[in-house]
Amino acid sequence: MVMYINIGNSREVLWDDYLIDNSATTAKNVLHQPIKREQVYVFDQLGEKRHVSYPHCIKIDDEYIMYYVTSIRNQKREVQSGNDLNKLGGVTRYICILKGTDPFHLERPNLGLCEVNGNCENNVILKQTRTGNFEEEFDNIFVFVDENPDCPPEEKVKGVVQTLNHDKVFPGLRELWCYTSPDGIHFKLGWKMAGGDEPNAGIFDSLNIAWYDQQEGIYKAFVRGIHKNFEEGTLKDWGIRDVRYMESKDFKTWSEPKLLNYGEEADDYALYTNQIQRYYRAPHMYVGFPTRYIDRKIWGKNLDQLGGEINAECRRELATKEEPRSGIALTDCIFMSSRDGLNWNRWDEMFLGPGLERDDNWFYGDCYPMYNLFETPSEYAEAQNEISMLMHEGQRSGEGTRMYRYSIRLDGFASYHADYSGATLTTKPFIFSGKELSLNFETSALGFVYVDILDESGKAIEGYHSCELFGNTTDRTVYFGETADVSKLSGLPIKLRFTMRDADIYSFIFK
Repeated sequence: MVMYINIGNSREVLWDDYLIDNSATTAKNVLHQPIKREQVYVFDQLGEKRHVSYPHCIKIDDEYIMYYVTSIRNQKREVQSGNDLNKLGGVTRYICILKGTDPFHLERPNLGLCEVNGNCENNVILKQTRTGNFEEEFDNIFVFVDENPDCPPEEKVKGVVQTLNHDKVFPGLRELWCYTSPDGIHFKLGWKMAGGDEPNAGIFDSLNIAWYDQQEGIYKAFVRGIHKNFEEGTLKDWGIRDVRYMESKDFKTWSEPKLLNYGEEADDYALYTNQIQRYYRAPHMYVGFPTRYIDRKIWGKNLDQLGGEINAECRRELATKEEPRSGIALTDCIFMSSRDGLNWNRWDEMFLGPGLERDDNWFYGDCYPMYNLFETPSEYAEAQNEISMLMHEGQRSGEGTRMYRYSIRLDGFASYHADYSGATLTTKPFIFSGKELSLNFETSALGFVYVDILDESGKAIEGYHSCELFGNTTDRTVYFGETADVSKLSGLPIKLRFTMRDADIYSFIFK
């Protein structure tokens, strides 16, 4: 018995070839980039001018809270970093928040929870602490609302944090711990999740993302790891940073982190963060926006010019003296998608780069996207909504990290594209449910899209050749003659064939 793909009435985004008959398709799968919009935040208080890490924003009840890490130099603080090659001494880290009802206009609350520089009038919720050989380092924190119906109210909000166990040597001294909170502000230390006795499981010095997956009834986590040059519990050099997946039924006992798969022919390069989440418009899809890490290792003549004289001679040279890789390593952001969370379609072209050279960019630390996607109105009052993301820049400016909004069309991370000479896009056989077909597509004024519904053998079904489609919309009902009704084909195996010129198709859905 033939088993057909059953898409039901789910939205199918065209970011991979899962539904595509490659033998009958000449359209090309292409990546799109977001558009830089307005500046939203400047981090310029406490230690923010020096350092802001891993901001992410979530909604708790009716309020948004943004969490981030900052640090203040404190030469009196005792530092015992053991064999941790990546730990910088002489600073104290703090977890801070912004909060409010609009994620783009959050404010610093005066919480009175932690003393900083002699007073408690600040927005700090947690402060780096060491008790014996256990250190709450707060290199990072990721906070989420636990949607498990069996979750106790006092653990409704969970934080995933890297800590240090100085009884062990690097990399085993890094452990992943859970913090719990009833409200997202008052946290207490919970339990160890991973690391320590399983040194190969993870490195954790990045944003380690977790959530309760309601579709599958388990907890999922995507964490930082490392591979290659990793022998007998020590690193000969830094190897290659990676992203790994682990899962749990109770958030306490976790599977061994499994390296994500990008295909046998994929280049093996370092990924720092991951920002993985289910895509809210098509929840069967995962999206990720990892920061890609490139260590140039050798200072060359191009670095003397990169970003101009102030950048090269002042900021880059000073950064290199503080930590050699800080002046030589670079970062950008890429896009990837998955249908199962383990096997990924990863775009090697950059999704977001540092931009035209200035005196405070093209540094290690550029292009870190903030976790979460927001659907926002277009700047044009009657236009369709778009997706907004926040990215930060200017870590080396000395004036405070700036955060900007970037926007991209709904489902618009990638598409199947036809140039002016024309192309076709044909699907594999699938089954749907619904009455009408809607397209998210774009053409030029001279471009077009036609849709034909075919039977499973590829023969056109009479009466299902569409009118000419043109324009730019995220939701266009497809008419076949005088009707859009396709309900007679619901539940039957069909194919779609798109004939296109100077056009992009981003997604489709049967409603």
